[in-house]
Amino acid sequence: MTFFNRGVTTERFGALIDIGSGSVLVSIVRSDTTLAHPEIIWSNREYAILGRDYDFTRSVKSLLTTLMNTVMLLDSEGRTALRAAYPHAKIDILQVSIAAPWSHTISKVISYDRDTSFTITKELIEELTEKANAELQTSMSSNTDTDAALSVIARATTAITANGYQTMTPLGRSATTVSLTQVSALADTLITTAVGDLHSKVFSRVPIERYSTMLMFHCLVREHYATTTEFCLIDLTYEATELSIVRDNVLRYTTHMPIGVNTLVRNIAIRLDIPEGDAGSLLKQAFAPDTFAALPAKTTKVINDVMAEYQAALAELFLETGDSLAIPRVLFLHSNYYQEDYFDDFIIAAAKVATQSAHTVHTISHDLLTVRYNDAERRAILDSGIDTAGLMSAQFFHKQHHCNDFAQV
Repeated sequence: MTFFNRGVTTERFGALIDIGSGSVLVSIVRSDTTLAHPEIIWSNREYAILGRDYDFTRSVKSLLTTLMNTVMLLDSEGRTALRAAYPHAKIDILQVSIAAPWSHTISKVISYDRDTSFTITKELIEELTEKANAELQTSMSSNTDTDAALSVIARATTAITANGYQTMTPLGRSATTVSLTQVSALADTLITTAVGDLHSKVFSRVPIERYSTMLMFHCLVREHYATTTEFCLIDLTYEATELSIVRDNVLRYTTHMPIGVNTLVRNIAIRLDIPEGDAGSLLKQAFAPDTFAALPAKTTKVINDVMAEYQAALAELFLETGDSLAIPRVLFLHSNYYQEDYFDDFIIAAAKVATQSAHTVHTISHDLLTVRYNDAERRAILDSGIDTAGLMSAQFFHKQHHCNDFAQV
């Protein structure tokens, strides 16, 4: 029941697990570095059963059950699809991404300065890195904002500045001040333990890499928008909305709120006293103005009220970023292809409330399909039912996380 490593240079096959706030998406992906985009051979998303009233323990248990079920599908249906498409292919890597609220992406800046000039050495960089690790551990030990124990899963030094200027070649330079920025991905230990158990049971001979969703999101934006250095990332999942502030291409701050698409659906269901499945269908009708206008007045009012409350909560989140400056004017939204165009209007409005400025939103799933795929390929993806929210992790796998040298922990 185990895939085996193939060890190919230009072609790789990956088993991808995207652990969302209230669902798990698994995919089989082929990457050929000579091509513009990866091939999603197979994908499947399963939803956790969370209930109408949020409970942390129940949510974790439900998500862990969903994770186990989807990995079993990955090993059975996914393997069958891989063999049908590429009979001799074997999985090279297991890539796992974890989204909020199960993951946290934390940035630490450590500085060293003297009155007189000094030479930046490898030993100094290593000392600053160790201090960043120590500060992170201290923050984790004193953190009381989460119900869960956390484990570090990946980290990278994302920036080094000498006398206030970023440098890619710090060693040997003279400076009076040097700063190092380290970004670390943390995840709920219950989740990481379950992932580790599944890896050892199902993918024991395949290397594993684990990231927070925000680390992947940041890399993808840096690739596609190389000239944009200050921006805000917004990841809209089924049970959460996570955002990150990026300054000078460095991820500075990440936060989230426990409100996502399915949260809104449950609120609609409660107020209209209807099943959640019916409420989900109504929200989808809101994506199309013509069908939404035909709904009963009571229904449209409830949906509008729920969305107005989401917009207000998002505006508050924009004000709580911990950034001394207002959020950047360029925003990047990641969600399902069919949701992005609907939610971007609420995000623009919330950002304007928070900053009193105009903002531009780029929708990542749309941009990936437009830039990386031709018309026929794009239509094939949409018609096949491939989960478009998985395009980001597939592209990250395709590019082999090129933007930073991530260390797995």
